[in-house]
Amino acid sequence: MTTADTDTAVRTSVHVEASPERAFEVFTAGMDRWWDRSHHVQPGTLKEIGVEPRVGGRLWEENDAGDVCAWGRVLTWDPPRTFAFSWLIGPDWGIPAPDAPSSRVTVTFSPEGTGTRVDLVHDRLDAHGPGWESVRNGVGSDGGWPAGLREYARTV
Repeated sequence: MTTADTDTAVRTSVHVEASPERAFEVFTAGMDRWWDRSHHVQPGTLKEIGVEPRVGGRLWEENDAGDVCAWGRVLTWDPPRTFAFSWLIGPDWGIPAPDAPSSRVTVTFSPEGTGTRVDLVHDRLDAHGPGWESVRNGVGSDGGWPAGLREYARTV
């Protein structure tokens, strides 16, 4: 696994022993199986997290009280090659407004040897406005996308 930060982007990648089709499916339809349960924006306990599989679809979470919150929108849905979404969670790490400024997460799935290389780029982080560096530092920290991709790879 590799990880790199630039001024306004975080990049990380991992190799998984699965086809691009399987890797894409686990990343998207299987997100609830690998997502860190402590990473949520609503009060209470994270009950479920998911992706609506289409351009314009929501990335959402539901808490133990049954409240549902959209925290992203699907920008690219091109199985098994590319999945991209807007990231609406800002520097306050709270429930985002539907019109919140967004950064972008792009995940590509490329055949590599007997498996798939999964590259994740979270860019345009400065779009979150003042304090955007805390979003970059959070998603780029070892407990952010790097930990998420490690758990994802174990799940695949």
